[in-house]
This record gives sequence, structure tokens and C-alpha cells, in this order.
Amino acid sequence: EGVGTEKLEETLVAAFPGARVARLDRDVARGKKVETILARMRAREIDILVGTQMVTKGHDLPSVTLVGVVNADAALSIPDFRASERAFQLLVQVAGRAGRGDAPGRVLVQTWDPEHPAIAFGVKHDVDGFLVRELGDRRELGYPPLTRAALVRVDAVDEGEARLACESLARVALACEPVRTGVVLVQGPAPAPIARVRNRFRFRVMLRSVERAPLRSVLAAVDEA
Repeated sequence: EGVGTEKLEETLVAAFPGARVARLDRDVARGKKVETILARMRAREIDILVGTQMVTKGHDLPSVTLVGVVNADAALSIPDFRASERAFQLLVQVAGRAGRGDAPGRVLVQTWDPEHPAIAFGVKHDVDGFLVRELGDRRELGYPPLTRAALVRVDAVDEGEARLACESLARVALACEPVRTGVVLVQGPAPAPIARVRNRFRFRVMLRSVERAPLRSVLAAVDEA
């Protein structure tokens, strides 16, 4: 995230040499400058604020009239059944930053797939429309909230060690009676969507069931392994 926002900040400074540009991302947050930057934004001492998702999280910035979302498709590319939901939430939150004062607001979204439900419903603030579509998709695929799901993740410095440990836990799950009878479904083991974090390799197994009790019994067996 930091590299992306830094590059965008440089581009905007070059494109609008007279504008006062600031950045709000994890690097800045670690320096405890968040409130200082937000205070400057509210005082209209900043013309353009470049930031990551943290900019959208409930901050009241009444002077903002234009919001741009760069590469909105990135949130949709994550292999997670909640990706559409999270992308939709982000767009709705971002749109809520514009036009909070007396002046009307405008939101520009950069995307390669404007017809994607998360994008199409998000830009219109159509919560009900997105909910109906998303629940339909999840019902068809058997994902929460229509079912219960649990995720078992293993991480280790050695990739092979992490993989073998996750495979071992998956075998324990597969041997359980609720799995053998089809009451609980097992997906994986497989690399996590973000397969490596801080030099640690990550693998995971997902368990799904309509009922809580059998899912818990399989998890208990995996926990004891």
C-alpha cells in the first residue's frame, strides 16, 4: 500500500504543482500523524489527500467535494468469498466522504469491470440491491451466512513445514465422521490468498457446514491434533 500511495502522491504533486498534497497510509499511521493530517484537512490546509482504506473509516471531512477510487478492482481480485462485500463496503464508505457539507460531492471510480455487482451497486449506494444479489450468489455456492464456516491456518518460516503441517490437519478433519458423511465439507489444504507475510509461509483449510455442532466437533478434533 505504501509504495502505491507514495507513487500516486508524486504523480499528483507533478500534475498539480500549486496544490497542497498530503498522504495518509500505514507508514504515516505508524508515525502517529493521523490526527494532525486530518486536522489540517478539516482546516483546509490540504487540497489533495492521498490515502489507503483508512481514509474512509468514519472521518468527518466536510470540505471534501471530490473523491477518487484508484484501481477499485484490486479489492475484487482477492480469492475470498467476502471480496465483493468488502469492495462494496469500501465504495459506499468512500462515497460517503464526498459532499458531507453544503457543497454537493462527486465520486470517480477507476475500474476495468464497471458492471461488476460490487461496483455497479456501490456507486449507486444501492445496499438492498447488492444484498439481494450477494445473498443469491452465496446461497448457490453454500457460503455464509447461509452456512457456517471455519478457517484453520498454519504459518511457518519454512514453506515445506507449513504445507506438511496443514496437510496433517486436513487429514485429521477428513477422518472425522461428520466429514465422511458429508455433513461438513473440507476445502484445502491450499496456500492462503496472501501466501507469505513477514517471511512466513501460510497455508489453510476451510471447513463448512449448515449445522454448528458437527462443525465444532471437527474443529475440536483438529485442535487436539
